[in-house]
Amino acid sequence: MQKKVEIVLATYKPNRIFFEKLLKSLNEQDYSNLFLRIRDDSDDEIESEKVKKIVEREIKNIPFSLKTNERNLGSNKTFELLTEEAIGDYIAYCDQDDIWERNKISELIARMESENSLLGYSDLSVINEEDKLLADSFKDINKRLKHVYGESGVFEYLLRRPCVTGCTMMIRTNIAKEALPFCSEFYVHDHWLSLVSASKGKISYIAEPLIRYRIHDNNQIGSKMLDGIKSKEDYFEKKLLKDRRKFEFLLNVDLFPIEKKEKIQLTLDYLNHRISFFRKRKIHNFFKMISYFQTDLQLILFEIAICLLPNKISEKLLEKFSS
Repeated sequence: MQKKVEIVLATYKPNRIFFEKLLKSLNEQDYSNLFLRIRDDSDDEIESEKVKKIVEREIKNIPFSLKTNERNLGSNKTFELLTEEAIGDYIAYCDQDDIWERNKISELIARMESENSLLGYSDLSVINEEDKLLADSFKDINKRLKHVYGESGVFEYLLRRPCVTGCTMMIRTNIAKEALPFCSEFYVHDHWLSLVSASKGKISYIAEPLIRYRIHDNNQIGSKMLDGIKSKEDYFEKKLLKDRRKFEFLLNVDLFPIEKKEKIQLTLDYLNHRISFFRKRKIHNFFKMISYFQTDLQLILFEIAICLLPNKISEKLLEKFSS
């Protein structure tokens, strides 16, 4: 018997045309044992009624439920509620304006079942408002992106950098529920779920783009790592010190086994050396930074540059990398 997959969809005042195209692509999935679970976060009765009518008109092949949040909670909290409510074998997370390839669910579940993995994800292509293809792969847009999978080294990589895009992701429901509540202070839901999954087992990856991710005025690809960071002081406070609070939090989370806590501690040690370099530009701190070239050459060179260069040049560099 086919495993049941629940598609969980968070909506917030969706563009009607984009939303209709998304729903059509869900309705046309070639996997049959599906359930669509929707929560509208618009905090507006008129908007919620619009969502309801569009869903009822477009979704004919999949049973669905639709609830409305009592107040605006944001996407992370809305996906958390959807995860709590899900009862299928797998959960597939869905945004409101993309287009799913017809074989998205069937390809992911086949790969995850064959590899006995806890989470699976794929590459994605990128389209614009008129459905024009802008990139065949997410890696054409994000040059630093590395899609990691398997077991060895995946948790350590995800501690430092996300690589799983939520709209391409499918996860075993029991693992998603173990990850509740989502750590919203530090993580977007997809990064948190992939980190928890990697701490417990295997991650699967499909290089074929199974989503057409839409870029338009009201969204962006991923979160900007340097959003709101305009000076070296900002970088120190809002990036380095915030990351330290994040890793200190992870060390106190019961979810992670001892061997993963050791990896978290090593990552925290690496971060603390970088913090020391920013605080005291001594020669031994400089050589410690150089010793981390193999860990992340681009990042270490970037941090050495913004730390040592004059303020105006550092600000120009930060502006370039935050755009």
